[in-house]
Amino acid sequence: MKKREVKGNRKETVFTAALQCFNENGYYKASMDMIAERANMTKRGLYYHFKSKDELFIELFHYMNKKYYEQIPSYAMRIDDPKQRLLTFVKIGKQVLRKNTDFLKFSHEFMSIGIRKPEIRKVFASYYTNQVGRVKKIIKEGIDSGKFINIDPDKMARAIVLITIGSYNIYFTLNAHYNLVEQHSFNINYMIRGLGKL
Repeated sequence: MKKREVKGNRKETVFTAALQCFNENGYYKASMDMIAERANMTKRGLYYHFKSKDELFIELFHYMNKKYYEQIPSYAMRIDDPKQRLLTFVKIGKQVLRKNTDFLKFSHEFMSIGIRKPEIRKVFASYYTNQVGRVKKIIKEGIDSGKFINIDPDKMARAIVLITIGSYNIYFTLNAHYNLVEQHSFNINYMIRGLGKL
């Protein structure tokens, strides 16, 4: 096995261990010692890959986002009808989220820590801006093509992204007794349907 592959596999092992530790203990209680032990490596080995817990936390967020988006098939981006494209993203997202609730829990922790750590807040703010931008682009296409009602695309995109983030936050903060994936899918589906012209 090539050196780069070994390093990549080692990082993936660390990410798996870190995700479990952060989700089980929270950011402040999860230590680099704990993560190294879970990853079956020395603390020195862990610091070879990541200079600090913050760096690991941020890299894990990027890694999980990349992994999440890689599960969305390329054909979804090529759907011409903006409404169908958004509904397809919701349908695919529902399947992906069902398999990745650990990532949702971690994202909630990541956002919470951003309240006190500016570097993490900056990463999450960039993620939020990108999400709003993606949704806004599709909504604008729908308005321009006459398939969506004339609505402020920026505000509508923010509403969709904020409802998504809010659903996750309430679910993990309150240990809510509802199916997160089903509820989120319901929320977004009906928002998108409301964009269509009668």
